[in-house]
Amino acid sequence: MTDTANEIALISASLELYAERHGDMAPRVYERFFEINPEAAALMEYSDEYMRRRMFASMLELFLSDEHLGPGGYLAWEVDNHIKAYFATTAMYESLFQSIRDVLNQDLETECRSEWQQAWASRIARLMEHVRKF
Repeated sequence: MTDTANEIALISASLELYAERHGDMAPRVYERFFEINPEAAALMEYSDEYMRRRMFASMLELFLSDEHLGPGGYLAWEVDNHIKAYFATTAMYESLFQSIRDVLNQDLETECRSEWQQAWASRIARLMEHVRKF
C-alpha cells in the first residue's frame, strides 16, 4: 500500500469511527470553523444547511481521494472560484480543514489514534500546498 493510500485508509477509518460514535460531524465542524475563523462565518452567513452539507461532502472527497488534486481538477476550480467570486482566503481553507481534525480529536478523545492524527496532518498539509498555489 502506498503512503497516500495508507493515509487515506487511516482518514477513512477515523471518519467511520466518528460516524459510529457521534453521527453527522458537519454541524460540529462548521461550528468550530466559524469559531476559529469569524471572517468565514460572516462570508457564509447566508449559506443554508443544504449548501453547507454539499460543501462538506465535497471537502471530504478531497481527503479521501487524489482524483481532484491535479491541474484542472475540482480543487483547483473550487479554490479559484471561491477566491474570485466569494473572496474566500487560503486561511479559510486551512481553518476549515483544521476544524475537521479538531472535532475528531475532541469528540473521539482517547479513541483518536496517533496515526490518524498524523494522517490528517499530512493530508491537510498536502491539500494546503495545492490551495496556496492560488
